Amino acid sequence: MVSGARPALTKIGFRRDVKLFLALLIGFLIVLILALVTLLQVNVRQTEQAVLRQWELAADVAADSLRDSFARETLAAVDLASMRTRYSLTAIEVHRPGRPPLVSGYPGQPAERITRRVDGNEIVFWFDDAPLRTLRRRFAFTAGIVLFASLISTLLMLQYLPKIVKPIEELLDHAKELDGGAAAGVDETTYLIDTFRTSIATLKEQESELKRLHEREKIRADDLERVTATLTRNLTSGFIAIDTAGRVVDLNAAAREILRLSITSLSGVPLRDALGSGAFTQALAASFDERQTLARHEVSAGDGADTRIIGLTTVPLFNESEQFLGMLALFSDLTPVRQLETRLRESQTLAELGEISAGIAHEFRNSLSTILGYLKLARRAPDSAATIDSITKAEKEAGELAEAVNALLSFARPLQLDRRSVALTPFLDELSSRIGVETGVTIRCDGDDVTIAGDVALLARAFENLIRNAAESVRAKGSGSVDIRVAAQPSPNVTISDDGTGLDNADVPRLFLPFQSDRPGGYGLGLPLARKIVLLHGGSIDLTGIIGGGATATVTLPE
Repeated sequence: MVSGARPALTKIGFRRDVKLFLALLIGFLIVLILALVTLLQVNVRQTEQAVLRQWELAADVAADSLRDSFARETLAAVDLASMRTRYSLTAIEVHRPGRPPLVSGYPGQPAERITRRVDGNEIVFWFDDAPLRTLRRRFAFTAGIVLFASLISTLLMLQYLPKIVKPIEELLDHAKELDGGAAAGVDETTYLIDTFRTSIATLKEQESELKRLHEREKIRADDLERVTATLTRNLTSGFIAIDTAGRVVDLNAAAREILRLSITSLSGVPLRDALGSGAFTQALAASFDERQTLARHEVSAGDGADTRIIGLTTVPLFNESEQFLGMLALFSDLTPVRQLETRLRESQTLAELGEISAGIAHEFRNSLSTILGYLKLARRAPDSAATIDSITKAEKEAGELAEAVNALLSFARPLQLDRRSVALTPFLDELSSRIGVETGVTIRCDGDDVTIAGDVALLARAFENLIRNAAESVRAKGSGSVDIRVAAQPSPNVTISDDGTGLDNADVPRLFLPFQSDRPGGYGLGLPLARKIVLLHGGSIDLTGIIGGGATATVTLPE
């Protein structure tokens, strides 16, 4: 044996060393455990004091936050419920002089009670002391277990030392088997350490390989997340993701634009709180509650002039175990499509009516030409004054009928647009001033500076019919005025309002048909012609009113 070399460790020497080592180890552990138990006890006391100070501070802050509510006398149970959630309170009692107490939660249960007075009002805060009681029990339980374990460990060391040594001896035998057996004269402890060092090195290499694979998978997951986020962000349709609790997980910019949402971040907000209580929210919430799929379901959103038609599709998500994971919703604004369909139907109806009107007007004009010719010949012939007077009246009636036929032909005739730049406010101001002088009705015109591309002559005819109808309604009532308002947003529009005789909204579709005038002496061609001209410009006319309370005509034109 080489001088200074450690002698080979035999099994007898190994047992002696193990017994000494375990005795010293257990003794050290007992001392260490006692020290740790003492430190744990100190830590428990400090934790209790910290929790109590935190409760005192929370009570002070909560009492201060209620001071304004006492001053405004707006304190309600919902405020106390919100405060319980914010400050983790079991209950709150508010005792106000001369009023019944206001209670939120379940006071009186095992809890820590802290009282504050604010402006003559007594506030009792109840904090759940279950964590402190649990902490004390846990400390006592831990200390008992540690002391008991120390005693048992000592007894087990004395009684079961052979069973403790035997696995180590087997470990030495297995270590020899790993390397095919140790060389003669090699220290068994050194050999055991070298064997496990080699095993640890091998495990580290495998750990490095696993880390490399993990990093590669993480990069792939991050790339997938970025692609998903980019796809969601660039969708032209609205997208909403909802979790299992009914809270919004994500929604894209298109969804905020379609739903007119001004808040940029709604993540974690309950669905009904985030989107309001409209028909769209109700349909989406019903689909979520019933775990049902909606396919191209049309609902309305907004109100008044901002009402929109939205096509909604929902997809509930389930895993392999049929566990509900949430819901995805895709939707788009169908309002322009529906408006286009309505305009197409209206244009088709007007085209069909135009064809019929053209045929009728053609026949009437031929007949009237003949009647007017005969009347002119009869007027030139010598006859009595009564005959001449009758012929004159017949000629007048025939002339009015000819005027109606010409109006019908104007309505039926295909119109060609000569688009030019039209400043709506000056254009309508000049037109309304002339009609006001002719009818004797006060007409006011103002609004934004809006310029569109349109046919000046056709627009003048359309707006003259609308303004004249409003003025005639005011004259029929005997008092009132006409207000014309030009607006640029959300798209160029003109509102013509009067406080005349009004109309029934149920009669509006009929009034846009030829020969359906409710005005004495009217032919019923002004509104149909105005609508045809506006439709030809790509716009729309809406007519509303109240019987005896005036009417409003809104003309919307493209930008």
